[in-house]
Amino acid sequence: MIATTAPIRRMRIEPLSARAELRNVARAAMGIMTVALMYLIASGATLRDPGTTANRNLMPFQVLVRDRPSTEQRMFRELQEGLLEAETRRSMTGAWPAVSALAADGVPPFALDPTAKGGQYDWSLVQSGALVNYLGIPRQPNAPAWLVLVQEPEPGVPPDQTFEDEEHHRLITGVMLHVSTWTRADSRVPARISRSPQAEGWTQLYAVGPSAVRHPPR
Repeated sequence: MIATTAPIRRMRIEPLSARAELRNVARAAMGIMTVALMYLIASGATLRDPGTTANRNLMPFQVLVRDRPSTEQRMFRELQEGLLEAETRRSMTGAWPAVSALAADGVPPFALDPTAKGGQYDWSLVQSGALVNYLGIPRQPNAPAWLVLVQEPEPGVPPDQTFEDEEHHRLITGVMLHVSTWTRADSRVPARISRSPQAEGWTQLYAVGPSAVRHPPR
């Protein structure tokens, strides 16, 4: 009997493209930031003493998300996840992703979720210069509106802060963003750019609270 040998299969292994590697790194960073944020929110119950630094630094239009209803806490968490995904795509393409693109990829809260207790929202992307708004208008009249405000650096103007925190996110490209999350009980909000949400009846939400250093008004 003559033994036969199995044919040798040759496989070509190619390295990931720079674009694919950037996406993998960005997604890993996004996952780490999301987990860290969830931990901070979950452990916030240990900081309920009104004498803490976080509470002392709050302005009248600012609140901690742990003190809000559970539906708002869930929306806040989903918006942080959605924002980080949007930042990843901004780093890769140089443009902020449309709501339709985020929804098509199942990114919360832009993707339709029939189980959402807070009701359904109509999301839109509004941009004006260095300002970017992701605006969510509820389909139920008694639900709050939501806003993610992103301030990109103005050309030739240094960022107001050089280190990252809850309000400052650095893209992989090195661009430092000023970001904030807002809610408003009155959902009758026009679909236009919002520059100073606090002057328009919006309330800013924090996971852990602002730092003691005040940022210059925008």
